[in-house]
Amino acid sequence: MMMTMEAIWWKEHIGDVPRARWFGFFRRPVKLSEYIPQGLSVPSVILSVPQDLSASDDNSLSSPISLMVPHTLNIPINLISGHTQSGDCVRGSVGLAGILLKESMPGAKLSKSTRSDLALQTFQDIDNNKAEPEIPLSKRLAYLLQPPTEVLLSRSGPLEWPGTLFDYQIEGIKTLLSSDALLLADDMGLGKTIQALGALRILFLQRRIESCLLIVPASLVGQWRKEIHYWAPELRTSTIRGTTAERTWQWVTSAHIYLTSYETLRSDCTDNAQSPPRRRVWDVVILDEAQKIKNRDVEISRKCKLLHRQRAWALTGTPLENREDDLASILEFVTTLKEGETPPRLKPGFELQEKHKSLQLRRKKQDVLPQLPPKMVNQISLTMNRPQREYYERAEKEGIVQLKESGESVSIENILELIMKLKQICNFCPSTGSSVKFDDVLERLTTLVSEGYRALIFSQFTDSTYGANAIASNLKDFNPLLYTGDLSQLRRDMIIKTFKENRDHKILILSLRAGGQGLNLQDASYVFHFDRWWNPAVEHQAEDRAHRLGQTFPVNVYKYVIEDTIEERIEKILKEKQLLFDELVDSVSIDLKSKLSSEELFGLFGLIPPERLKLSKRKSEFKG
Repeated sequence: MMMTMEAIWWKEHIGDVPRARWFGFFRRPVKLSEYIPQGLSVPSVILSVPQDLSASDDNSLSSPISLMVPHTLNIPINLISGHTQSGDCVRGSVGLAGILLKESMPGAKLSKSTRSDLALQTFQDIDNNKAEPEIPLSKRLAYLLQPPTEVLLSRSGPLEWPGTLFDYQIEGIKTLLSSDALLLADDMGLGKTIQALGALRILFLQRRIESCLLIVPASLVGQWRKEIHYWAPELRTSTIRGTTAERTWQWVTSAHIYLTSYETLRSDCTDNAQSPPRRRVWDVVILDEAQKIKNRDVEISRKCKLLHRQRAWALTGTPLENREDDLASILEFVTTLKEGETPPRLKPGFELQEKHKSLQLRRKKQDVLPQLPPKMVNQISLTMNRPQREYYERAEKEGIVQLKESGESVSIENILELIMKLKQICNFCPSTGSSVKFDDVLERLTTLVSEGYRALIFSQFTDSTYGANAIASNLKDFNPLLYTGDLSQLRRDMIIKTFKENRDHKILILSLRAGGQGLNLQDASYVFHFDRWWNPAVEHQAEDRAHRLGQTFPVNVYKYVIEDTIEERIEKILKEKQLLFDELVDSVSIDLKSKLSSEELFGLFGLIPPERLKLSKRKSEFKG
């Protein structure tokens, strides 16, 4: 059956949108928009598809097809013996290239005669040089017939994008397309996911890649599946999760993108070179929230770097969290790794500085989105009520006594345990349940909710005495939603969906680690940090769940600090670490101290580190 169109591709009878099916390579149709360049005549070309090229679910396509093709490039076309039609073919016929993609599918190969005819008649008049034998003909034709990248990304081009691509996102996509190794370190909320998927979509379309391994935090697997379906609906995704038997099958099933979590990769990537993630060379490996591998000595960091890859992209809004070694660890991944090669190990200094400059693309919100509403940060200093203060002071004194009694055996872990206990008391008094923080939050929320605003509340704790569950219990009259890491992924996805779709829920309470990254929560314009985290980068990630593309209101952030407590002392250290982050990431300076020293930690309680005590003792003995 002959189908004639006034556009450059075929129309499937599914709605009114012109689409083209990629003959089995893409199971979903590629969304296309009608595109005819102005000022060019559009000749008609008659093509016939050999029976062994036609897909089982597209039998009608085994007949000749008439299509309109712009961007003239004079080459003879012979896709089937006896049906030669000289015509003006395209530098950009998405439809014709789609025919050639069928060769890559199992069980559907070009016959030798057809392949030789194609090789002879298609390329003979273009280039008299003999084609490289290692490059399949279908790939050469597909590359030749693709529209230029600028056309594919243009708003009036043939490839339909479901949302608007901002200029800086188009720049990011182009940079990814031209980079085998890249650290995309845009501010949170600028659409790193969109840029990565846009680049992947074009690379697959142009037959430049055939496989992608995408590694994300476990809590974001569902979010990434939705984004892939939205921004690249024609790409097949195999989500690696479930039992060992299920994952074994998922690793080998036919797909474009293999989506898995860091936790699953840690289990499935073993020292055996034939373990599923390592038995192939990936065309692209992408790490989302790449700060997960900031510690080069942990297992997941080592395993990510063992993956064989032609391209390596790392996505993170916080390329440095605590120290310069974090940045070095991420950059060690951002390099290609062929079979037999050993992952590199970078040293701080000039080498790291130069590699960082060459591999990082980082844009700030204020530079590329001046129209984004501002984020206003308010630090609220509060004084404890009497019962809470008495309980806190008693716990601190008892803790310091225990540390001193430990003598030289005291460790940093003992210090951190005391810090954690005191921070919890700053949230709620265990004996009375009172909380000056909660009283302030309640007063603000009462006004905000009555005015129709929505809010996010973050806590690093999840328990029902000091953390997220305690806050939710005390706010039950507001019908809040609770999002913590101990919930199943299905339940967490449902909570986010409910918050977005049901505006009766004005408050979402999240644990900082589970809800502080990857979520799009622009419906809220108020953010409360009920307690403080060691790391300003982690807090910024949480705030940027609301302060991102799509936000229409100014975002107000409230950070609580209790006066004359461990929180106030930690606040000073946080400011120093914020200075470190700005200087190292933005100016690539590597001279600042990048972690808390034992002197700083012990100094929080007026104590001297045990190593210094030992040194002083030796000096005294020597003098004696």
